Order: sequence, then C-alpha cells, then structure tokens
Amino acid sequence: MHTELDHLAELAGKRRISRRDFLGRAAALGASAALATTLAGKAFAASPVKGGIIKAGLQGGESTNSLDPALNLSQVTFNFCKQWGEFLVRLTPEGGVEN
Repeated sequence: MHTELDHLAELAGKRRISRRDFLGRAAALGASAALATTLAGKAFAASPVKGGIIKAGLQGGESTNSLDPALNLSQVTFNFCKQWGEFLVRLTPEGGVEN
C-alpha cells in the first residue's frame, strides 16, 4: 500500500492531481486521515505566493468592522487581525507605526 501512497504523493507534488483528489484516493486506499494529511503536506509543500482569498466565519461581527488594526473595536476584528496578520507592526501613542 505504501507504494500506491508514494505514487499519489509524487503526482500531488508534480501538481498532476489536486489536494482533494489526493486525500480522496488516499482514503480509498485505507490510509488514515493523519497519514494522508502528513503525506499531502509534504507533497504540496511550496513557496508562499502573494495574493489569494481568505474566508472566515466569525460570530459577532458587525457591518462596520474593518481589517485596519487601528480600527479594531471588537473582539471579532481583533482576533481576526491577530490570526491573519500577527501584528507585524504596532501603533504608537502618537498614531505612528513601529516594528
């Protein structure tokens, strides 16, 4: 069975099958979710690419929420910005930014 999983990981690494197909086929071969995810992580390891879409479903958000860290007035936007941006800069009391 490892030969088939290795072959799937190789196909995934060459982008010949999607991550979804890889996980589905690995599950069909009887691989556990943990093993398949580990193999998929290695197969799909790639350099980060700028851009893309992030979707988040958070309870308690408001229509006036902003991704501007200076305007985080609720826990929802604060938590989202912390997870998404990890506060690469901080606001100074004067309103400037620092690393």
